[in-house]
Amino acid sequence: MIPINKIEAIVAKHHDLEKELSAGNVDPKYFAKKSKEYSDLNNIIDYARNYIKFDEEKKDLEQIVNNKNDDQEMVILAEKELETIEKKKIDYENK
Repeated sequence: MIPINKIEAIVAKHHDLEKELSAGNVDPKYFAKKSKEYSDLNNIIDYARNYIKFDEEKKDLEQIVNNKNDDQEMVILAEKELETIEKKKIDYENK
């Protein structure tokens, strides 16, 4: 399992690079390097953002599953969705 703080650092770095490059005040000596770094992060940023959302979604789904007052159909759907997002999380970790 990848530590969430590392994923959050990747997202923050991408955001900082995006702001810096769009502001246009990057030292020309470092522009190519920063552009490449930004481009490299673009390849994984969607995975990183979705990975962060997994924990929130998982907590919400677990609440539904554990709430005995919820409709049984809703609980079954939540259990299936929980299985699906767990598989996606593994895929995203690998990417």
